[in-house]
Amino acid sequence: MSLNLDDALQTFIVESRELLQQMEEALLQAEHCRDDGERINAIFRAAHTIKGSAGLFGFDHVVAFTHGAESVLDRLRNHEVVFDDALVVLLLEVCDHLGVLIALLAEKATPDAATADRSAILERRLAAYLAPPAAAHEVKAGELTI
Repeated sequence: MSLNLDDALQTFIVESRELLQQMEEALLQAEHCRDDGERINAIFRAAHTIKGSAGLFGFDHVVAFTHGAESVLDRLRNHEVVFDDALVVLLLEVCDHLGVLIALLAEKATPDAATADRSAILERRLAAYLAPPAAAHEVKAGELTI
């Protein structure tokens, strides 16, 4: 029995969309209960699974984008960043953008300049949560003025 790559890709797309829906629901619920470790772990697992599966298909732009979110979520799981309103909003934006990237894969299209720019902006905002506290504040403030 041979593996049909198109079938595998369709499975990846369907499963990624389901994971993104679960991630969004968990983020929306997290707005009301920030200290739910299991919910945070579920959000992390969704991002981690999408990143790993995208890597199997060689979708490096999805892997690179998701890596930043996964790193922030890992810091969140370890209580190294605060799960405040700004982070919830950012992670919801990341979730939406991942949905755009997955939709492009479904269409067998590559990201256009605007989509690539959006990826870069979100990656910079995520990176602020990975920087030392003083530097994180400077990047966040800089992003707000754009």
